[in-house]
Amino acid sequence: MEEKNEVTAREAGGQHVHDYFGRTSVDRGHFHTFTGSTNVQTVVVGGHAHEYANVTRVAENHVHRMHGVSSVQMPVMMGHVHRLQGTTTVDDNHSHVYDVYTGLQRVPRNVRRGRFFGPFRLKAEGAEPPEEPRPRRKSRVRTPEADEKP
Repeated sequence: MEEKNEVTAREAGGQHVHDYFGRTSVDRGHFHTFTGSTNVQTVVVGGHAHEYANVTRVAENHVHRMHGVSSVQMPVMMGHVHRLQGTTTVDDNHSHVYDVYTGLQRVPRNVRRGRFFGPFRLKAEGAEPPEEPRPRRKSRVRTPEADEKP
């Protein structure tokens, strides 16, 4: 199973991110929910970690900011996850605690992947194909003169 995730990470030049969501602790009679995506990984002792930053959803007419660095990767059945834990910023004279795990790794959205995956992909041992620029689409404007043929 790990091979599939390694292929996906290799196709993106080794870069990946994680999505996360959750809710904060209850303080002053309310909690906040949040969603976000981590930044691409940074190599650290023992593996890699991700930076994250987001703003909670509004509750009781205010929001909190969250930011930090995740734990190192923890292997799970289909890949790995990271733990995000900390305390939000102080807003409206209080803060909240959060402790969640990310989802599985995924390729960042702005990275172009190859067309073929799995065992059918032909690649020389250790050779990486050159990056090809995306073809640009040309828009055509039909004019009455172009429709007339002599």
